[in-house]
Amino acid sequence: MSKPTRSSGPEDAQGLAKALKENKEATQAVEKAADDLAVVHAVLNSELPKEVVSSDADRAVEQTGQLERQLSASSEKLKRVNESLERELSKGSP
Repeated sequence: MSKPTRSSGPEDAQGLAKALKENKEATQAVEKAADDLAVVHAVLNSELPKEVVSSDADRAVEQTGQLERQLSASSEKLKRVNESLERELSKGSP
């Protein structure tokens, strides 16, 4: 049995436009969090003398770096989704 196909209409375009808007907002939030975390990581990494840093603090500093990289990667994925949504929206525009 074949799946029914949906025609793309104004409702679909509105849905895509809303998804794009929300995704762009999420992208900005993730980028800001990554930037903020990068600053925290840089401060912790440069301000704490290595000879007085506990192993817990050292792990925390390393973890901030890992989290910043993960957030940056997520931001890049969100940007690619945004570009895809924009392409889909432009296909439906006259």
